[in-house]
Amino acid sequence: MSKYYYLFFSMFFLSISSQNDVENIKKKYRSVNSYNLNYDLIVTTIKDNEDVRIIEESGTMYGSSSSYFIKHKNMDIISDGEKIYNIIHEIKEINIIEYSENNQWNPINIFKTFIDKINSSVIKYEKDYISINFFLEELNKKYIFYLDKNYNIFKLRMKTNESKSSTIILINEIFFTNKIYNIGFDRSAYKDYYLNNL
Repeated sequence: MSKYYYLFFSMFFLSISSQNDVENIKKKYRSVNSYNLNYDLIVTTIKDNEDVRIIEESGTMYGSSSSYFIKHKNMDIISDGEKIYNIIHEIKEINIIEYSENNQWNPINIFKTFIDKINSSVIKYEKDYISINFFLEELNKKYIFYLDKNYNIFKLRMKTNESKSSTIILINEIFFTNKIYNIGFDRSAYKDYYLNNL
């Protein structure tokens, strides 16, 4: 009988612990207004039942609300809150799309969704970290956040159900501030680039 009591109390205390973690995580990320981070981006695909890296590069990003600037070696992404400019340096082309709240690269929106969907049932405890797993139907995309014991995000994995590819973002540094960034697209910085309105 004693093993059943042990199992019951273990589950009870684990439930309390995970609820405390949920509240602490919400408290930490609910107040996020702006951010500045640098990271490594890794995109893999499955080939012959093995993960093969097809993209591996570093990037930086900063922004607030719907405005953000992402900088990679071969591509920049600028959002001014109305349009998103995907700037491809190699072919000198800028693809322009309308801004959408569902845009998968906006950390503020990801954090808000992350906060809205988090509960004790989506938390898993590993040896040295916590993982939080959820699915966004509107994007048909699965997100897994990896947090250390201080609730700092150090890794994010994104995967679309039907796709064989997976995107991993390894966060090297991330800072949250109340600074408001004034981000806009400056056409004069890309004079020789072709504009493509999609």
